[in-house]
Amino acid sequence: MKHNNMKDLRVELNQIDSSLLLLFKERFALIHEASLIKKNTNEIRDYERIEEVVKGIRSQSKELGLDQNSMEYLWRFLIELSIKYEIDHFDD
Repeated sequence: MKHNNMKDLRVELNQIDSSLLLLFKERFALIHEASLIKKNTNEIRDYERIEEVVKGIRSQSKELGLDQNSMEYLWRFLIELSIKYEIDHFDD
């Protein structure tokens, strides 16, 4: 066990959350770029690409010893959130 108390554990969790937010900022900046590249909203949901991403996430999850089903669920949520963001900001 790495931590002896919840206070220290929560400090580290908060640091990881801050790092994740910075990565999400970068990811959503790229999603915004995608909305500028695509010619119409019909191009936003790419089912083949979604399955390609999920397959890769499952593979990486397995290599890292993470629960593949949980990571797939998380990424499908992230993909749907990204699609919604892209649709909402398509004309920005």
